[in-house]
Amino acid sequence: MSVDTADMQSRYAAIVVAAGAVLALSVPAHAGQDLPRTPWGAPDLQGIWNNSTTTPLEHLTDEERAQGRAAQRPVIEATRGTGAAFPEQRGPLDRPSLIVDPPDGRMSMTPQAVQRLIDRENARSGRGESDSWLDRNSWERCLTRTLPVAMIPNLYNANYQIFQTPDYLVLVMEMIHEARIIPLDGRAHATEGIRQWLGDSRGHWDGDTLVVETRHFNDKLDGGDYQPSHILQTGHRGTGETLTLVERFTLTDHDTIDYRFTVEDPQTYTRPYTAAIPMDRSASDVTLFEYACHEGNYGMVNLLHAGRNDEGQARTLAALVSQQRKDAGHPGVREPAVPFVPTQEKP
Repeated sequence: MSVDTADMQSRYAAIVVAAGAVLALSVPAHAGQDLPRTPWGAPDLQGIWNNSTTTPLEHLTDEERAQGRAAQRPVIEATRGTGAAFPEQRGPLDRPSLIVDPPDGRMSMTPQAVQRLIDRENARSGRGESDSWLDRNSWERCLTRTLPVAMIPNLYNANYQIFQTPDYLVLVMEMIHEARIIPLDGRAHATEGIRQWLGDSRGHWDGDTLVVETRHFNDKLDGGDYQPSHILQTGHRGTGETLTLVERFTLTDHDTIDYRFTVEDPQTYTRPYTAAIPMDRSASDVTLFEYACHEGNYGMVNLLHAGRNDEGQARTLAALVSQQRKDAGHPGVREPAVPFVPTQEKP
């Protein structure tokens, strides 16, 4: 075994242990009692679940929230934006962020990762946000929401359907209609040469908790060589090449899954972070509808049309929001966001 391989395996083991420690401190003591179970004895996770909440991924201060609202206002006014959508968010959780570890509820990025975002933001100078479909992110292009963002609630469609057999778990995500097929039979991960948008997942039961470890993501999770117009606040802030994701699904009662994920990426973050998002069972008459993304992607067509309608204004607005992101200390990441580079005090 090479030194690099041994080091990677030790990191994988450490992240699983760390994620387990956070879970052990937080899952209710009654977990495992009187739970619905499959015929083969595993906790029965099957059904449709919703994890909607207005709680942000990172802990934002009041000042940071106000900065986000102030930055969005001129763009909405200039474009007469309607914010058209059918939001179905539930209320906030009883904590300020989805991130529960570290305790400050914030990611900590490496200097190299920060500089990469700065460089990619600056490289967009002179471009509009819709000069090409390549300027838009993978979600808007109907490719994928990527991980972990696909498991984090947004404005709408925060629905998931789970199917189980003794050897597999299938998790269907309503948004972009992606299905994760997760082997539970102990097989090894695919080779490093096989890399996918959603990585390579393997699951096992740790008591009544399903643990899913995902590796071997492709290196384009944040847009590849060509940075998209913005990175979602919940999106991965690195290429994905060295990302490891460990998820834990614990059925705490008939209608609740304590869902947690831990992210480790030594190229992007100085320390792992863990988020906790409760998943609630949906009513029996709820069903998933087809998310026909490509067939109904009028948004992409309209974005490109609008960019051509007044290219000068498009470039001006792109420069405005780019400068706002840099001034607020989070280049490359859309508002509202936690700053991760020093900002200069304005006179």
